[in-house]
Amino acid sequence: MKSISSKKIVLCALFSALSVISFLIENLFPPIIIPGAKLGVSNIFILLSVVILGGAYGYATLIVKILFGSLFAGNISMALYSFPAGIIALSVEIPLIKKTKAFSLLAVSVVGSLLNLTVQTTVFCLITKSFEYFSYLPYLALIGAISGAIVGASVSLIITYTHGYFNQKIYN
Repeated sequence: MKSISSKKIVLCALFSALSVISFLIENLFPPIIIPGAKLGVSNIFILLSVVILGGAYGYATLIVKILFGSLFAGNISMALYSFPAGIIALSVEIPLIKKTKAFSLLAVSVVGSLLNLTVQTTVFCLITKSFEYFSYLPYLALIGAISGAIVGASVSLIITYTHGYFNQKIYN
């Protein structure tokens, strides 16, 4: 059995806490232009967790963010939309990150963002049986691509400027 280092556990807890805090702060602001559109700053810490610690830690960070974020935000039904979307997006992002020569973190983040919003929109439409919300999808995709690019660029900058500190093999 592979041992888990204390450093990885502490970093995962730190990324999880920062993800929840940034999610809650972002939740205080109204949506960007259309309902459901957010910048997704908390995803910076999920992507960092994947890149620095590995896929399993990325899932742990995602799950903590969704559970505690929706609990503290007072909207537990938010988890209904976020769990499938987050799991599917992260399940696609992790293999793309491992193929670093083919995909930049910016591209991976944009793909993850677009997948996340598509799955969330689909789940919302299925639960509410109001398929008119699909008409927002092109606008959400534009905002999602921009926010995914911002998240990916932020993670790339963080990795670039802290690589020596983490002293990890990037893209485990």
